[in-house]
Amino acid sequence: MSIAQLRRAGFLACILTAGLLAADSPFVGTWKLNTAKSKLASSGIGQSTVVVEATASGLKSTITGVNAKGEPVNFSYEATLDGKAATVTGSPTVDSTMLTQVNPHHITATGTKDGKTVYSDHRHVSKDGKTMTIERDATSADGQKYHAKLVLDRQ
Repeated sequence: MSIAQLRRAGFLACILTAGLLAADSPFVGTWKLNTAKSKLASSGIGQSTVVVEATASGLKSTITGVNAKGEPVNFSYEATLDGKAATVTGSPTVDSTMLTQVNPHHITATGTKDGKTVYSDHRHVSKDGKTMTIERDATSADGQKYHAKLVLDRQ
């Protein structure tokens, strides 16, 4: 086997491993915001559903629902888990997000708009896989800082 073939085989093994790791992620699934258990502060977040899918290089998230004003929400992103920026489409408040996997049940996330950080999250999935909790430090659209705790139930 030539050096070039070994490199290709090694690269393919890395890609397949990354895909398998994402597929086994406890974050993958459909999640619904439990507003009764959440502390939304002045986040502007309303009823929403998050669908997280595994991709070859990380996770794809699609968020749908309504905000606190009753306006429709529908945005998505596909991000790697190595802290590199990914484009968010459909959101008026966030245009980029960066995810970093801390361990299988913990991801940190940072969202930006026009290069400025608008939120920093610690996202945890419970050991039983039934609950995702997001602790968020953020700045609202009107410039107010807030802390929110979002609790999502697996559907």
